[in-house]
Amino acid sequence: MRGGILIIGSLLWDARPEREAWRKSRLTIDKAVHVSVPIHYGRRSASRGNTFTMTFASDGPLGQGVLVPCRTNLSDSAALLNEAEELWKAEQPTAAPGSIAASWGCVGLVFRDQPAPPEWLRAWVEHFHSKASPVPPVGSDGLLGIPWPAIAVDTAASVELLLATATKPDTMCPLAEDVADAWIDQDRGYERYFFENVRHGIRTADDGAIWRRLKERRARWLGGEAYAQAIAVLAGEERALI
Repeated sequence: MRGGILIIGSLLWDARPEREAWRKSRLTIDKAVHVSVPIHYGRRSASRGNTFTMTFASDGPLGQGVLVPCRTNLSDSAALLNEAEELWKAEQPTAAPGSIAASWGCVGLVFRDQPAPPEWLRAWVEHFHSKASPVPPVGSDGLLGIPWPAIAVDTAASVELLLATATKPDTMCPLAEDVADAWIDQDRGYERYFFENVRHGIRTADDGAIWRRLKERRARWLGGEAYAQAIAVLAGEERALI
């Protein structure tokens, strides 16, 4: 089967060596395509100064993620399990070998066609039960509870299954202003997460409201060159609404 990785955050652009090595060895980045997917900034991350990171939102508005085909076809269910483990290793390099989950997140799977191939599904469910606990919208069977993303580009049309990392959302969905304020009220550069997502086409329905709040509070880093490309995108979208 032809597999792909659905990316909704820093796995796409983080320059840490382990993530660059994973992208180079496991993915065909030149065939990445943008897809519609329900996502939002829904989780406060202690490792990012209590600023917000991306989560899936199965019943929320559509945003835009990135689908990247795997470099090699998955010959059997064992290859699928290995691909999931390699994905998690990129997420958490310090995890024990064979891991696909932690308390804050897990790998989920979605098949394009239903019903899913029984042998593959059985192997995945058994592996998930032995290795992970579900994180919404991943169910107890390890399946990611979102619709199959709309894919309009022929180069990705052959993808038959997707793996993705779901992270544990906060109990209360934050407002766009809360998300922006968390970045403004820190001084360790964690706002980069938002601007790099924008620059790479990972978008949420709240991006416009987040941008307006950043400007309203005159975030000190808005005038620098580091985020100029993303800011140009956001400002252009704002002008188009006037």
